[in-house]
Amino acid sequence: MTHELLVVIAKTFGPIWMMGMFLIIAIRAYNPKRRVEQERIARSILADEPPEVMDDE
Repeated sequence: MTHELLVVIAKTFGPIWMMGMFLIIAIRAYNPKRRVEQERIARSILADEPPEVMDDE
């Protein structure tokens, strides 16, 4: 296997692989069935109550 052949393989299958991964991520992100779970995850980082202030005493 020569270097040129490896370059051709990488330039051919690299973009195909990346596009496939992009499509999988986009489909999972915008799937309506996952909306409830994504909303729960998005709100989980918000504090339910304000954080307590710690004094340096």
